[in-house]
Amino acid sequence: MWMQFSLISCGLLLLSAASAKAADINDYIICDHESGEEARCVDKSHCKLPARPLDLGTIIEPVEGGCTIIEICCPESQINLIPESVSLVTKPVGCGYSQYSASKPKDLASDYNYASYGEFPWMVALLNKTKPDAKFHEAYIGGGTLIDASVVLTVAHKVDEISASDLKIRAGEWDTTTGDEIYGHQERNVKKIIIHEEFQKINAHYDFALIILEKPFDLDNALHIGVACLERDLPAPGTQCYSMGWGEDFKEKHRGENKYSNILKKLTLPLVDGRICRNQYRSSELGPTYSLHKTLTCAGGVPNVDTCLGDGGSSLVCPIPDKTYVRYSVVGMVVYGLGCGRNLPGVYAKIPEAYDWVQSKMVSEGFTIMAFKMS
Repeated sequence: MWMQFSLISCGLLLLSAASAKAADINDYIICDHESGEEARCVDKSHCKLPARPLDLGTIIEPVEGGCTIIEICCPESQINLIPESVSLVTKPVGCGYSQYSASKPKDLASDYNYASYGEFPWMVALLNKTKPDAKFHEAYIGGGTLIDASVVLTVAHKVDEISASDLKIRAGEWDTTTGDEIYGHQERNVKKIIIHEEFQKINAHYDFALIILEKPFDLDNALHIGVACLERDLPAPGTQCYSMGWGEDFKEKHRGENKYSNILKKLTLPLVDGRICRNQYRSSELGPTYSLHKTLTCAGGVPNVDTCLGDGGSSLVCPIPDKTYVRYSVVGMVVYGLGCGRNLPGVYAKIPEAYDWVQSKMVSEGFTIMAFKMS
C-alpha cells in the first residue's frame, strides 16, 4: 500500500518575508556562475539578475551552480541583501485556507505538478525518529493532515506498527533538500496513536488513525502552517480535487528512476463514482470479486497523474466556495492503487465515513472539535 515579525489581532497575521533571511553575504553558500565571477546561492528576490526558466528535466535536483530550486546562483556584485519592506499578509481565521497567494516562488505552479510554497499548510510528514534526520526519505513514513494544533489525521496502515516514541511529525515542510524556505518547518514528538477499532489492514477497511502530539504546533506565528477542514459529505463525481505528498515523482519514474520527490507534489484528480471505480478494478488483475468498501472512495484515473508509493496518508482535498480566499476540505486520504499513473483511479480512505469517529475521539481526548469544522 502507498499503504519574523508578527502581530495577532482579529485574525490578522502581519509577516515580513525578509525577517527569515540573514543579511550577511557569508551566510550564503558559494556557487559556480557561468561568468566566472564569485557568486552565492541566494533567494531569487535578492539577485538583480533575472532567474533562468525552470528546467523540468532537472527540477528536483540542484539546478544552477549547485543551488536549490528556490535559489539563483548570483554574482556577488549583483546581490542585494537590503531587507525587503515589511509585507502585511492576512491569515484567515478558520480551517482549510490555502496560503499559496502569499508564497514564493510561484513558478512551481500546478502546471509542473508541484505545490506552491504554503499552498497546503495542513500537510505534514510522518517521520521515523530512529532514522537519520539528514536523509528525509529514509525517515519519511508517509503523509498526514493537521486537524488541530495538537492532532494529526492519517491512515492507520502507516502507523499501526510503530510506537509513538519512535514517531515525530513535521509541519511547514516544502523542499526537503533545503532549510532556506521563507519560514522554517516545525517538528513535534508524538504522545499517542489512536487506531480505528475496526481497522483491517489486509483490505484497508476503516483505515483511519489519529496522532496526538506532545505539544501543539505554533500556528499563530506561522503563515505556512494551518489546520484542514474535514468534509461531511462527498462532492459529486467529476469534481476536480487535489492530493499531494513527497512520494515517488512521476517525471522521474517515467524515466525509470523511481525517485521520491524532494518538493511537495500537487496532483489534480477528479473524483470517481464508486461503482465505476469498482468495475474498473474488477476488470484489472484484481478480478471480478473486487469490492470497494464503504470507507473507501476513488479519484484520478488520468494517465501519468497519480499519487504513488510514499504518498500514503496524504490528504485528498476539494475546493470550498469562498469569496475571498482559496479554501479546501479534506474528503479522503491516500490508501492504495495498482501501480502509479495507470488508467485506474487511486483508492482513498473516505473522510465522511470517519467524521463522527474523529469527533468522538477528539472529545474523549479533551480537544474541541471546532478546529476542523467549516463555519
